[in-house]
Formats: sequence, structure tokens, C-alpha cells
Amino acid sequence: MNDRALFVPALVALGLLGVSCSGNGETSSTERPFDLDPNDAVRLYSAFEDCDGVVDWTKAEMLERVTPYGLDMYPVYWGRDGVWMEDAPAATEAPAADESTGGASNGSGTSGTNTQEAGVDEGDITETDGRFVYSIIDNRLRSVDLDTATVLADLEVPLGESQMVLVGDVLVVATNSWSQSTSTVVTRYSIDSGVPVFRRRDHLEGSMVSMRVVDGVVQLVLQAGITNRLDFVSPRDGTTDAQEAAKERNIEVIEALDAEDLLPRSFEESVLGAWGTPAVAIDCARMGHPGDFSGWGITWVAVLDTETLDTDAASVPLGAAGLITQAGSTYTSEESLYVTTNRWNDVVDEEWVSNNPESPRTVIHRFSLLDGVEYVASGEVIGTLLNSYSMSEFEGDLRVATTAYSDDFGGGQDNGVHVLRVDGADLVEVGSVRGLGRGEQIQGVRFDGPRGYVVTFRQVDPLYVIDLSNPSNPAMVGELKIPGYSTYLKPIGGGRLIGVGMSGTETGQITGVQVSLFDVSDPAAPRQVATAEIAEWSEATWDPHAFLWWEPTGQIVIPKEMNCVEFGGPGCESAVVLRLESDELVEQGRLMQWFPIRRSMIASNRLVTVSAGGVLVSDMETLDEISDIRFDIPGTTAEDDLP
Repeated sequence: MNDRALFVPALVALGLLGVSCSGNGETSSTERPFDLDPNDAVRLYSAFEDCDGVVDWTKAEMLERVTPYGLDMYPVYWGRDGVWMEDAPAATEAPAADESTGGASNGSGTSGTNTQEAGVDEGDITETDGRFVYSIIDNRLRSVDLDTATVLADLEVPLGESQMVLVGDVLVVATNSWSQSTSTVVTRYSIDSGVPVFRRRDHLEGSMVSMRVVDGVVQLVLQAGITNRLDFVSPRDGTTDAQEAAKERNIEVIEALDAEDLLPRSFEESVLGAWGTPAVAIDCARMGHPGDFSGWGITWVAVLDTETLDTDAASVPLGAAGLITQAGSTYTSEESLYVTTNRWNDVVDEEWVSNNPESPRTVIHRFSLLDGVEYVASGEVIGTLLNSYSMSEFEGDLRVATTAYSDDFGGGQDNGVHVLRVDGADLVEVGSVRGLGRGEQIQGVRFDGPRGYVVTFRQVDPLYVIDLSNPSNPAMVGELKIPGYSTYLKPIGGGRLIGVGMSGTETGQITGVQVSLFDVSDPAAPRQVATAEIAEWSEATWDPHAFLWWEPTGQIVIPKEMNCVEFGGPGCESAVVLRLESDELVEQGRLMQWFPIRRSMIASNRLVTVSAGGVLVSDMETLDEISDIRFDIPGTTAEDDLP
């Protein structure tokens, strides 16, 4: 195999047996409609050795599925975007140039991004080093000096949804572009006294799935299309001759493919805006594919070492790993990257093939981050995942929370936690606990060392406490049923857990956003000891980055929706500050910005809130205003007299 190959072939015959769970959720039977059939052995992953392998396998799969409409069973009336970078614009003038707990103290009274794992930073819309605050909202990158209460920079960034990470004196911004089809624009800045200085910009084919940083290396997982690049045709009418002619033409398109037609590409954009020539972004020997058809697309990993910022080859985002699939959830620990795939419903020889007569399965592929991005093993669990928080690596094992379905989704749901362990090229299930919230769906998951917490919901909120200290025999040891549900769970030590979610009635009616405090010091008897009603809606219920917990003072900051009858009136506040006092959640006060507050942070012992309109700096103890730093808002003037 090529010296640069990062994968080894994995021909996996995996038989996962139902686990008899003594005290583990459900105990009545080891035979369930949700169990994987141990005789249904599947090949979960195979690697490609070279470009011929990539092309031959892809052609063969496409030829099985080609129709008169390309790789669609029927016409796609909403159309496709066409070539990835068709009609590139001419050169133009560039625009003006510890444990993370959301945040944990870094020793200087400054919080970090609220992340899932210690040692793994995550892309977000704000960053701070204690003095300077960087925000990227509404396609503007702004830098603010808190000490002088001044805006140092206000830069345009590509149109789209952006995230950024601050690594030392390097700021990396990744934007899911709105101006091109499925591209991610990666812009790097060096920081000079709080001012971002443009250094390099690259366009990567595919939409960004996740952005993480481990040991100074930025890791982007992207999802690129395949079919949108191919020049498929459709029948001119509904006659048999037209159908056959269109299919024949589409077969010719497939037969003519080469590796450059399939693999994701990248190019550099110059400081003046000129676009370079696209080049293949990943080596064929770094590619693989799942055993089951999992969608037309390429999920690939681009890495960027922030220690090299010049325009030499070392600073180019490198394609480190790829899968021909549409990926599901991804999860990154300090040592591993996990990518999930799901078997898709399929079209073979123009016949619809349902691959989900039983509960859907999730295949999980593990990559080591200890020396580049190297494929390790693949395994399979029954059911589907909620999000990245459904996975957690601990002492080499992967814990996965899933919701399974039976009888083509008509037989209810069964939730469980599975423990997978590497055995050669296999991720083998060594234990599971099942039967959590039968007929309900998982709404929130959090793992904390040898313990796990799972929230399901239908009418009430069962909070399950899972003992994972024995990976081969995990057990559900405690259960609490209360109205509503939590979508985000935050272990804060001392046997306590903060939940952010929705309050509700006994009949399942949702009434608003609620922060809860749980006492889980006795895992067999979890208790809800305090609640605080916040608002009708909050970004923190679906994005944990919007949640701030500051352990030194016990403060919690949650953004809320604005429902202003008049400026400054009741309901107009856009963030709520709570203080945890013993076992009580006490409202300390509410903060007001005219634009909705998106993020909050502690910067050198100052409470800072950020919106599209500016940065508000408040005293942590009194919440009194220290400074109100306003942004210039495009489309407005001083005469608009924004509050």
C-alpha cells in the first residue's frame, strides 16, 4: 500500500448479541425486536489502495443504481447547483483587511468556549483571551479591546455561517459559504495587538460538519457532494425510447469518470480576491467506504497546523481521511475522531429497496489522532444518534446512546447505551443497557467519566443515571420522572448536574425554557432540587455554546428571546444571570442589549455579553454596566439613533 495510506482494510463480520440486562433498564427477555441479527454479518469498512480502486468501486455502485434521471429514481424538480465553482469571478479589490466548562477558569479569570470534551476546542462565533473579544456575527468579524472599550477591527467575511477558533496568536475562521454550492471557506489571521491580520484564505469543497482543535491542529470534517458535479440528463418526455436514451447517456457519463471527477477539491483565494486553480484535496489512498450504501457524497477530514501560517505548502489544509458516504454525527476526543454512517434506502436496477424494515443501524468508524488521522476500526450499533453528545470515549472505550425503532418505525422506540471496544480492526460491543424510556426518544445525553445521563421524553422527562464503571455490564441505576425535558446537561461536580431545556405540564404541554439543578450524588435516587423559568425560547436549548457556567462564582448566563413592547420594557432583556447558592437557583439579574445576546463569557473577571450590535461589559457582582461598546451596523446611520 502507498506509504501515505492512512487506512487498513477492515473486513468485519460482526454479530452483536442482545445483552441480558440484570438491573439494566429492561430485564424480561434477551430477545427483542430491536436486536441485531447475529447471522447478518456485514462488511463495515474497506479501504482503497489507489485511485483505480476509488474509481472502479464508485462506477460499479453507480451503474447498479443509475436511472434515466441519473442517480435519482425520479426527476429532482428543485434542480442541482451545477459545477462547484462555475464561472469564477475575476480578481477584485479585497475588503478591508484546561477543562472547558463554558467556561472553566484558565487561571486568569477568563472563560473558554463551552465544549464537550476537555482538551478539545470547538468552533464558535466568539473568542476571548481576557482582554480582546473576537466575534463573527452577520458576516462581520469584529475585534474589541475591553480595556479601552474600542472596536479595533470590523472586517467582512464570506457570506455564510461561520465558526472560529483562537489558537495562540492565530485566528482561524471557517465559513459554510452561501455564495457557492457546498464550499467551506477557511480564512487565517494572525493577531497583532488584538487586530486580525489577513494571512491566507482557502476554499474547500464541501459543507462544514464540525470544527475542532486538538494540540494546535485544526480539524474540519466536511461533506462534499458527488452527483452535483456529474452531467446527468433527464428524459425529454415520458416515452420508453426517451427513458432508455437518457439512461444510456447517464451510463456513458459514469463510464467516463476518473478520480478527479469524484474527489473533493480545494483552491487558494489571493489577497486581491483572485481564485486559484482547483486541485484534488485528498490522496486516493486516504479514502475508504462503508460496507453498506450510505449515500452519495464524500465525508472528508481537512487538517491545518496553526504553527505554520505562511503561504508555503505546510499551511495548506491537508486532506487527511475520507469516506464515500453521507456522514451522520461526528465526535472528537483528545485521541480519536469518530464518524458515523447509516444505511440508506436504495435504488438498485431502478427498483426501490428499503433498507430499514427493522430498526436502522449506525456504523461508527474510529480514526486515531495520535499521529495524523489514521483509520483504526469500525463497529455497529442498533438505532440512531441524537448528536455528538451521544458519543463519549473513556479509558479507550466508546460509549454510544441510541434510539432504536422496530417494525418499520411503527413499533415504538427503545433507547440504550452501548459500549464499544477496539479488537483488531473491529469496534466490538462489549456491553449495553437497554429499555430506557420505551416508546420515547432521547432528548439529551451527557457522559461524565464512568457515569452517563440520558433524558427521554414523551409526556414527562425521565432522567436516567447509567453506571458505566463496568463496561461489560453497564446498568441503569437511577431514574427521575418530571414534567418537561432537558436538551443539555452539564456536570458541575459535587454530585450535581445542571439541565437546560423545556418546562412542561404533566400532560406533555411545553411551557417555556427552564434551567434545572439535579442532585445525583446518590445515583440510585436522582432529585430535581431547583428550577428557574427563563423565557419562551433560548439558543442554549439547542446550542451548548450559548450556555455559560462560571464555577468560581456559581453564575449561569442564558440568552433569551426578545419580546420588546417598548425599549427597555419587561421581556426586552436578552440574557438572564442566575447564581447557584447552595441548592437554589437565584436570579441575579437580567442584561439588556438592543440586539439579541448570542454569547456570554468571563474576561479577566468581567462579565461580557456579545450581540450583533455590540459588546456589553458588566460587573460580575452587581451587573452594573462597565462599558457598552457599539458596532457600526451596515445599513444604518447615526440618524437612526439605535438604542
